[in-house]
Amino acid sequence: MKRNYCLLSITSLVIGIGIYVLFRNSEMLLFQWAPKLKFINSIYMPIEYSIISSMFLFNLSDALWFLSGILFIRYLWFYKIKEMLIYLLCFYLVGIIFEISQLSRNIPGTFDTLDLVFMSIAAFFEGLLYNFFVKRRFV
Repeated sequence: MKRNYCLLSITSLVIGIGIYVLFRNSEMLLFQWAPKLKFINSIYMPIEYSIISSMFLFNLSDALWFLSGILFIRYLWFYKIKEMLIYLLCFYLVGIIFEISQLSRNIPGTFDTLDLVFMSIAAFFEGLLYNFFVKRRFV
């Protein structure tokens, strides 16, 4: 069960990055640290704008990043529940503070209320699944 959290964390992160690489023609923060590979421009697939596609392109990727972090913390502290809860709370706060601090010009990115909504939804459903499938078995 613990290994599944690691795999799900990596999968969530890869899908989130995949949304940026495949469907967004923008400079991702990751590419400021690591060089952008030449083939990335050739695999870009534009999507026609709609409300749903906008949420897919801009909010889902943030929610997947956030979910990846939550799953990774659960993986690291799987058997130490008190420590896990402390680290999860810190991670929630850092995610919220980072998103809100994008209102200033000092933090890269664009503040979006829907990012907070999608991140909250991801955290809520992950918590429900954790309580239903994991916590009942091990606690």
